[in-house]
Amino acid sequence: MKELIPLVILLITSTISLSQKIKKDDLVGEWTFIELQNDSGEKVTEIKHEGLKKRTGFNGVEKVNRDNYVLNGDGTYQSSNPLNESVGTWYYDEKNNAIRLEFRIAPDDKYIEIAKKMKTIKKRKDGFYYQKPTTEKILYFSKDSIVMDDYVGYYRIYTRKK
Repeated sequence: MKELIPLVILLITSTISLSQKIKKDDLVGEWTFIELQNDSGEKVTEIKHEGLKKRTGFNGVEKVNRDNYVLNGDGTYQSSNPLNESVGTWYYDEKNNAIRLEFRIAPDDKYIEIAKKMKTIKKRKDGFYYQKPTTEKILYFSKDSIVMDDYVGYYRIYTRKK
């Protein structure tokens, strides 16, 4: 059975743009992170990052911790995991079959000046700053589940909370 999972993932990723027509309304709801899987379909709880310190600033073992999402119909979102909560705006990028998240930052945030210098945020009419969108590429979608790309060779599995 495990030998079939990489084949299924390959088929899904190669045909998704042809077979699925996702609309923004299809994505609205509460999505719970279930697990991270590798290309072999095995559950992954830790990722070893070796030799990446120069490029990413991190070298060591990452304990898998991914966000749960609430995608609202008005284009706002909340994300949370045991270590963090955030809010912002979102939209569905049809061309790239991806959810695009724009993290909201309060004007009095202690890191706002650093973000301004890095030119990764813009202030909007509502008085908040928003980070350039991050891309959550959808590889598979059904009414009750989503598979999204993670690091190369890893896939996040979500289920819709009822």
